[in-house]
Amino acid sequence: MDVVIIGAGIVGVTAALSLTERGADVVVVERGSVAGEASGLNAGVISGGGWSHQPDINVALNMGSRDRYLDLSQQRGHDIGLDLTGTLILIRTEDEWNWAAASVEADRQAGRHFELLTSQELVGLEPSVDPNLLGAIFDPLGARAEPVAATQAFATEAITAGATIKTGCAVVGLQPLTDGGWEVTTDAQDQTERHRADAVIIAAGPWSAELGAMVGVEVPIVAVRGQMWASAPQPLVLRHAVAAAESLQSWSVATPGDPGPPNLTHRLDQRLTRHLYGRQRANGEFVFGGDRVLTTDRTVDDDGIAVNHGHVGELLPQLQSLPPTRTWAGLMPFSVDGRPLIGPIPGHEGLFLAGGLASGGFGRGPMTGRLIAELVLGDEPEFDLNSVTPADRVVPLD
Repeated sequence: MDVVIIGAGIVGVTAALSLTERGADVVVVERGSVAGEASGLNAGVISGGGWSHQPDINVALNMGSRDRYLDLSQQRGHDIGLDLTGTLILIRTEDEWNWAAASVEADRQAGRHFELLTSQELVGLEPSVDPNLLGAIFDPLGARAEPVAATQAFATEAITAGATIKTGCAVVGLQPLTDGGWEVTTDAQDQTERHRADAVIIAAGPWSAELGAMVGVEVPIVAVRGQMWASAPQPLVLRHAVAAAESLQSWSVATPGDPGPPNLTHRLDQRLTRHLYGRQRANGEFVFGGDRVLTTDRTVDDDGIAVNHGHVGELLPQLQSLPPTRTWAGLMPFSVDGRPLIGPIPGHEGLFLAGGLASGGFGRGPMTGRLIAELVLGDEPEFDLNSVTPADRVVPLD
């Protein structure tokens, strides 16, 4: 089987690896570079929590991706900065504590492994936090890795297995062939190439909608800007990747039916909540981010960076006087309804979509790549994919 994958982010390269190891002939086309967009710009946090008694698709994406990172590091021997220390969601208020307690109890009932820590337990585990915090949710299976190194390592494995990855190669045409299959037309430095394939996977992040439009369908994926900042290298003091409970508690009580995708920090120019996550890298840099704004503008919002930096200082007091030394922004693929899109595009045999992973692309991308590869090969899904299928969600353009 010949397969063309559009996009060399974490989903595209892991799909390529899964397909080539099953004998498919794979070409990945990428208009930029491997890990050049959101897959290389994030904090590198990997969720855990355990498989649970009856894993749904969200559990499968998280834990399946974690397993693939473990394989990449421990079995295939790639140095991706994998750290299995666990992650913490820090709690400041009573409302956040009540939300956290209910969330942890529900997860325990489902057979997952989150723990609710008191203030004393938290400080004992992570001494760098503000001792006045009420506590934290601890994910002992949470992990972290270097996003560029990890994505490029998956790409290297795919190439070793036989895949071809073409960078600097923009897709300018996508059309079905009369005798079956697809033709993908690309342009690289004014050189046009045509790739014939039995199947095509669109894994182009927030640009997936543009590719869908080439075949007359509306892909409900929009661009959301995320932004981050980093400090100068410091002595290693922060043991875990951390997040703040503030936004998670806020989003849990958000009004259904709000326009646009869920889990944003802003609605138009109005801030709805603060969002925060980050870690200290092995080189000593603190890396944090959080804002989620519906826009295609990649310009860093300095006011948003200041809000995020202040939020970090409330949770980790020693960072209050530590200024950002660099900032950056990237575009993430948020689906309009908040659910990933993984599967065949209705009415277009051989055309598949894998995306809409929102801000969790790095943590959920490797399993998404495996699942879409299995669907392309005609395997029976191991997990219930009904909630993420493009059917009834990808519709013809008006």
